[in-house]
Amino acid sequence: MSDINYLIKEKKFYLITFFLVLYIVFNFFGGDRGLIEFFKKKKLLINFKEKNIMLKKEIHLYQKKNEFLSTNINTDYLDQVYRDYFVLGKKGEKIYLLNTK
Repeated sequence: MSDINYLIKEKKFYLITFFLVLYIVFNFFGGDRGLIEFFKKKKLLINFKEKNIMLKKEIHLYQKKNEFLSTNINTDYLDQVYRDYFVLGKKGEKIYLLNTK
C-alpha cells in the first residue's frame, strides 16, 4: 500500500496536469461556449442576416405601395390594383386569366 501512496505522491503533478488538460480540451470543443457551438451560432447568424435583408426588402416594397396609395395617389397603380383584384377591364378589352398555381 505504501508503494501506491508513494507513486501517487510522485506523480501528483502529472495527474493534476493530465486532468487539467483533459478539462480544457473538453470545454474547448463542447459546452455552451465551445468550438462546436461557435460554428452553430455562426451559421445561425448568417441565416438571420439573410432573413433580415429579405424582410427589409419586403418592408421597402410595402412602403412603396403605401406611398402610391397615400397623399399623392398614383392613378396608374390604382388602376392596376383594381384590375388585379377585381378582374376588371375596359370596354372591348379581352381578359385572359392564367392559373399560376
